[in-house]
Amino acid sequence: MELQLENLIYQDTAIQAVIKVFDGTEKNTFDNACIEGMRSNFCKLTASQLADNIKAIAKENGIDDETAKLTPIKELIECTGLEACIEMETGTGKTLVYIKTIYELYKHYAFTKFIILVPSIAIRQGTLGTFKTFEKQLESIYGFKVSAFDYDSKKLNKVTNFIEGQHPQVMIMTTGAFASDDRILNRTQREDLFNNLPYIDAIAKVRPIIFMDEPQEGMDSDNMMERLKTLSAEERNERYSEKANDREKTIFKTLDPLFKIRYSATHKTVKNLLYRLTPYDSYKQGLVKKIEVLTVTEKKR
Repeated sequence: MELQLENLIYQDTAIQAVIKVFDGTEKNTFDNACIEGMRSNFCKLTASQLADNIKAIAKENGIDDETAKLTPIKELIECTGLEACIEMETGTGKTLVYIKTIYELYKHYAFTKFIILVPSIAIRQGTLGTFKTFEKQLESIYGFKVSAFDYDSKKLNKVTNFIEGQHPQVMIMTTGAFASDDRILNRTQREDLFNNLPYIDAIAKVRPIIFMDEPQEGMDSDNMMERLKTLSAEERNERYSEKANDREKTIFKTLDPLFKIRYSATHKTVKNLLYRLTPYDSYKQGLVKKIEVLTVTEKKR
C-alpha cells in the first residue's frame, strides 16, 4: 500500500515560513547563477530586505522579536549569518516538511543545491527512504524531479554530479563526512580533485542551502560551527585565489552555505525562529497522543 501525501495546514505554514525569507529575490537562471560551469545558489537581497522578511514572517506566525532571536542586520550583509529555525515536535512530519520545502524553493526561486545534515547514518538512510517513498507523487505535483542521494566517500562521482548538476540536487550526509581535516572531502592531496580543488571547496562554490535535522545532536559544537559558517565576500575571494591553490591545506574548511535552516523540537541555538509547533500545539491538534517531556534521539555512530 502506497503512502499518500496530505496537505496539512501546519506543515504548509512551516514550509512557507522558509520560502518567504527570499521574497523579492530574482529567480536563479543559468546566466546569473553559474560559476565556471557550476550551477550555484544566488541571492542578491540586501541585508535590510532579508531582515524585514524574517521579522515579518515571525510576526505573522505569532513570534515576538525577543523569542525569535532576530539576527542583527550587520550579520546579514551578503547573506553572512543567514540562518533560521523551525520548531516542530517529533512525530509531526518534520522530514517531509523540509523535503517539500526543497521542492518549493526550486519552484519559486530555482535554487538547485541542497544539503540535508543529519545526526546518524541510520537517519541518513531513513531520510533518503522518505525521499524515495514520495518521489513520484512530488514529481507529479510539481512537474520536476529532484535528485537525492546519501553521501558515500567511495562514490565521489555522485558529489561531482551534485556540484555540476543544473537541476535540483540533494546530498544527505552526517557531520562525520567533513568533521575533521583527514576526511576525503577536505583532503587537498588527491589525484581526483575537482578542477584542482578539494571537494569541500568545490561544494562551497555552489553555495548550498543546508537543512540541519536535530542540530543540537552534534552540529552546534565549535568545530562544526566553523565548518558550517558563511564566509564574507573578502574571505571567499581569498579562499579561491591563485595563492590559495599553492597551499597544502585549505584556508577555510566551511561549506559556505547561502542559508542554514534548523529543524528541531529542542533547539540548543535559536536564530531567527520563523515557526513554532509546540508540544501543546501538537497535542491540541491531535498530532501526537501525549505530550512528551523527554526526547531520546540516536547519537551519531
